[in-house]
Formats: sequence, C-alpha cells, structure tokens
Amino acid sequence: MAEDMSRDAVRVSGTFRINALLVYAALVADVFVGAYTDITYTFSASLDVMAVILQVCTFLFTVTCVYNMLAETQLVKRAMFVRLADEFAPALLLAALYFALLLVVRFYRLGLVYNHYPHLQIWEEPGYKPLHAMMRCAAIAYYASVVWAMQKLMASPELFVRNTRFAAPGGNSQ
Repeated sequence: MAEDMSRDAVRVSGTFRINALLVYAALVADVFVGAYTDITYTFSASLDVMAVILQVCTFLFTVTCVYNMLAETQLVKRAMFVRLADEFAPALLLAALYFALLLVVRFYRLGLVYNHYPHLQIWEEPGYKPLHAMMRCAAIAYYASVVWAMQKLMASPELFVRNTRFAAPGGNSQ
C-alpha cells in the first residue's frame, strides 16, 4: 500500500500541467479548424491559406508542448533518446505521417483554389479524395496517439523519479 502512495507522490513542475492543458487545447483547435475548412464553399483562397497556417501552427505548438513534457523525464535528462523513441514511437511516427499528409493535402487544395476550381470540382480531381481520406485517418490516429502519450506521461511517475533504473537494450541498467 505504501508503494502505491509513493508512486502517486511524484512532483512535476508547474509547467508540466500547463503544457498538458495546452496540448489538449491545441488538439481541439486542430480538430475544429480541420472540420470547418473542409466544408467551405468560398472561392477565396484566403480562408484556405489561413487554415493551412493555423493547422501547421497548432501542430507545431502541440509538438513543442509534448517535447517540453518529455524533456522533464529522466529518459531525456540521462540522454536515453533511443529508449524515449521506443517508448513513444507510435506518437512520433503518427505525428510525422499526419504532418506530411496535412501539408500534401492542404497545398494540393491551395493549388486548386488558386486555379479557381469550384469547391465541388476539387473533390473530383484525381487523387484528392484518397489523399484526403488518408489524411483524415492519419489525423484520428495522430490525435489518439498524442492522447495516449499524454496519458502515459501522466501515469508513469517512474519516468520522473531521479533514482529510477532503466534497463538498457543490452540488459544493463542505468
């Protein structure tokens, strides 16, 4: 019982909590921007440009906040970056995939909008529907993986305790 109490009594900095809230807020903002801009019927490219900028900014803001949270772990403080990458591989890989697809789809759409394509015609362009569907699937997986990474950070106090021993890939502990 005493072990359970000490497990929950790990102190983290105040910025950890703030970063956690900011990550969730940025994810919600990204969801709303993506949902709203997919259904716009305007012929003005300014809304699409603003959507690209806002989604890229929310993505980079989310990544920065998660990085700040990871920087407080003992894995980073001990320079165990391979172990950190192993622990959080799904979030890292899905973030890269989502960002790449986001840029491809948004810039494809921007190119079509700048060429005065009507909204409904954009959906008939070759490759746009599958790219958009892949981006949406990657977005869902990315959101879920970020939430998973956040929950893992919050539920793993051993990542923050100074005297924790981590098993190295060769079987040695650090």
